[in-house]
Amino acid sequence: MRIDNSQVTNKLRIATLGIHHETNTFATNKTTMNDFKRSGMQTYAVQRGQQYHDMHELSQTSMAGFIQASKRLDFDLIPLIFAATDPAGTISKEVYDTLGGEALKMLQDQGPFDGVLLNQMGAAVSEEYPDMDGELARRVREIVGPDVPVAMTLDLHANVSQQMADETDVLVIYKTNPHTDAVPRAHDACDLVVRMATDNWRPAMWLEQPPMVVGIFQHDTRDMPMKAVIDDLETVLAQTGIVGGSIGEGYPWSDVYENGLACYVLHEDSVDEAKKAARWIADRAWSNRKELYEPVGPTSSEAVEYALKQAAEKSDDSGPIVLLDVGDNIGAGSSGDSTFLLAEAVKHGASSWLQTVRDTEAIDVCVAAGIGSTVTVNVGGKTDSLHGEPVQLTGRVTRMSDGRFEDTGTVHAGWRFFDAGPTVVIESEEGPTVALVTSRVGNMSREQFYSLGYRPDDFDIVVAKGVVSPRPAYQPIASEMITVNTPGATSADMSTFEYKRVRESLYPLDLNAEYVHD
Repeated sequence: MRIDNSQVTNKLRIATLGIHHETNTFATNKTTMNDFKRSGMQTYAVQRGQQYHDMHELSQTSMAGFIQASKRLDFDLIPLIFAATDPAGTISKEVYDTLGGEALKMLQDQGPFDGVLLNQMGAAVSEEYPDMDGELARRVREIVGPDVPVAMTLDLHANVSQQMADETDVLVIYKTNPHTDAVPRAHDACDLVVRMATDNWRPAMWLEQPPMVVGIFQHDTRDMPMKAVIDDLETVLAQTGIVGGSIGEGYPWSDVYENGLACYVLHEDSVDEAKKAARWIADRAWSNRKELYEPVGPTSSEAVEYALKQAAEKSDDSGPIVLLDVGDNIGAGSSGDSTFLLAEAVKHGASSWLQTVRDTEAIDVCVAAGIGSTVTVNVGGKTDSLHGEPVQLTGRVTRMSDGRFEDTGTVHAGWRFFDAGPTVVIESEEGPTVALVTSRVGNMSREQFYSLGYRPDDFDIVVAKGVVSPRPAYQPIASEMITVNTPGATSADMSTFEYKRVRESLYPLDLNAEYVHD
């Protein structure tokens, strides 16, 4: 559908824009304008106008939900700009000034609008603004004024700030991890914005933030103990007068004041009722804080030894054992070139092993040699000192690709178009088959390997660099999924990082932290 912004109608005009980033402030790979030239999660990292609409219309992202809701509710959706690149380190001032400045100018120039939908991730940190999402919301509010409803959709890993809540009328956060409900939550946001715009109504809001962090091992909302928190949210949402509510699990690898769990509730007209409901959820989560933060799982050596033993005993058609590399969680901003598991695979002679490693230097060697050539390359461990040493592999170059692939199935957060950059596959004499990639695209889709002519289903052991995001792709074929407690920029153990900006007393950094409210 071609969008004509100049067409005059009596419909509500609702703008959408977003700068979507998950910032790992402990990662050494800073996020610059160069990173917004491409994205592992999208064909174009920055989309404007019609392109923003077209890139998402047939996906399962928040924007796809906005598009669907605009047809259902009969409003004009005006796509301005959407910028999203792979999770990484702190965002440069230039990025915020350039992309944020462009977004705000478009909002100013193409208005007035009857509502705004901010399509954010909720854990963006720039050199200038630790709460970049909140700062963007503040500037949007400055432009549209107090009477135009503003809703912000967020990823479940958002570090929700009071500023985000205060500068918007509605926050709507995914309920699921793996993230499979971006579309229905976007519909929720649109329902509220349209009601606010047509009825001159605003809900009463309360944000409650108990001083606690949910550990990454406990982030899967399908499993206890996190499932209990989501169940409590559903209990609240069923109460009379409650018109919305969300939980923010938080993003542990961001050194910001808001780091931690957030409980957000909207009531028809009573702040007291919203506060009561949000605090009920928060109190129950706080009482379960020890279970909600518990670094568990085997070490790299333990996991590989176990996987090889299980692989030797399993039937041929039972599917691969999938090792989830926690410390190199690409979807949380890690480097993508950790070698701890690969080194163990080589050490133990794992012959049916498939994984990705980000390494442009090794790719250059392979490309120069050509398909069918045998090369010796040092793979991975080149970004920093957090992710292991390079591993020497000798093997045959079997595939070369531009790294682009598409997945129309169920994918974490609803992404559809992926770009791993120039990609080369090596079948090594040491045993492992390794896809060398250029960008830090998370292992969220089996199509990444299918597009290269390899079926992860046929391997004994597959490594997925992530914790929860690979599960929709790999759970259907895995005989077992093992979450491995590897070191790295996304380590599950918060004590391995030096936090300076978080709240003074935050569990588990302070085991004696207290949660006190009136």
